Amino acid sequence: MTNYRVSVVFLLIGLLGHQAANAKNFVLTIGGGYAPEGNQASLEKNVLLFQRVLAGHSGDIEQHDVFFADGQNAAKDLQEHDPSQVPLPNRLMAELFGSTRDLGLTYRNHRVENVRGVSRPGEIKSWFAKVGPRMKAGDKLTIYVTAHGHRSRDRNREYNTSIAMWGNSAIQMTDFARLLDRLDPKVDVVVVMVQCYTGGFSHLMYRGGDPANGLSPQRRVGFYATVHDRPAAGCTPSVDEANYVEYSTYFWAAIAGIDRLGNPIDSPDYDKDGHVSLEEAHAYTILHADTIDVPVKTSGEYLGNASKFGDGKGDLLQNDEPYSVVMQYASPVQKAVLTKLSEKLQLEGDNRLVDAWQKTRVDRRRRGRRTTPSSELKNTIAADLQKRWPELANTMNPVSIALLTTRHKEFVDAVQDHPQYTKYKQESEQRQFRPDEQETRAQFERFLRVADNVVLAENLRRLNKPVRMQEYQQIIAAEREAFLSP
Repeated sequence: MTNYRVSVVFLLIGLLGHQAANAKNFVLTIGGGYAPEGNQASLEKNVLLFQRVLAGHSGDIEQHDVFFADGQNAAKDLQEHDPSQVPLPNRLMAELFGSTRDLGLTYRNHRVENVRGVSRPGEIKSWFAKVGPRMKAGDKLTIYVTAHGHRSRDRNREYNTSIAMWGNSAIQMTDFARLLDRLDPKVDVVVVMVQCYTGGFSHLMYRGGDPANGLSPQRRVGFYATVHDRPAAGCTPSVDEANYVEYSTYFWAAIAGIDRLGNPIDSPDYDKDGHVSLEEAHAYTILHADTIDVPVKTSGEYLGNASKFGDGKGDLLQNDEPYSVVMQYASPVQKAVLTKLSEKLQLEGDNRLVDAWQKTRVDRRRRGRRTTPSSELKNTIAADLQKRWPELANTMNPVSIALLTTRHKEFVDAVQDHPQYTKYKQESEQRQFRPDEQETRAQFERFLRVADNVVLAENLRRLNKPVRMQEYQQIIAAEREAFLSP
């Protein structure tokens, strides 16, 4: 290599290093519900969690703005549920003879600090108009949305889902894409969204949110709690964060290295490169969130449009390949997910893709409500108490009311001394952490989605589409960056 070429190489390295050093991180948080009754405590706590994660990167952030619910209004806009504040006799009466739904439900003003404004489409558009021009080539915009979402109302644009915003307003995916289109084409965009039907926003990767327009010149990648046509898990008025199992809980734990209660987690550095990437945070969530969600990311959605499965007539892989073949082409992160999900779901052998697919089929003969051990025990306790006090058939009966007030100790003792009560409480607590059929089915669907992405990526290479392959590799490179890296 001549001295001239060496000089050019070092000049380019210096320029790239200078650009990276001067790159700025902008962060936008959109959170909250559409009205007080839809603005659950978990949405507030998700924003507070994200703020704690950002606190560890404060020196790397140029600007962070939060739009949450009714903004700085002092009105009661947040719904929270804390049954522990309800007297024990009332809790037991509701549990055995009525309903615990909404028991302990209250409203208060949210406690998110440094809120810039109300979560409304107009406020978000104004933010992009004011802050957007400040973002230059090399800068990164990270967007986090923890809110409610709506399914697309257009049958011809099923990915045009929307974010529910304050005052029963909403912003559609295509409108959001057009806001991003106005930014400098060299600004990188990372999106983390956890609202219902959030997978529709995976099409933010395209100009105007339309695949027909091609990829945006910006590097846009996103991580979404679930697919475009399903609700997501997580929104709850419960104040007990120990029970939160939605997407944010695990994604931000992977990034921060600690869970939302401050406990350290095992590092999800699945490719052993010394740092946890956005892709690995997504993988960690797939593995640990026992919910109805089927998380998606930009690269997987891109493959769904750019590649295809084989039909057995050519050299393209099919969607029921032997497991050993899939593992041959999987990345280190994909191998980790497939291996760990196989162990979790007790999948074995080379036919496990077909086995997993069969597990996703709904057995309609088993559908419908069925009794559980805890419900049977509860019914036994309630029936025995009603034999002692027939008036409990109506909780507004004067005797029932007396058992809640002047005779409350007598009632509580009768419940807690029942021979089946301890077993009932144990079964009820265990049931909270036991995946139901829908959650288990989602786990198999996650396994298949990861396997499909492996197959589709290899098929894209075999299809010999260099432009599409380059676009895919650019997406993968962005997903494999660390959080807030320039």
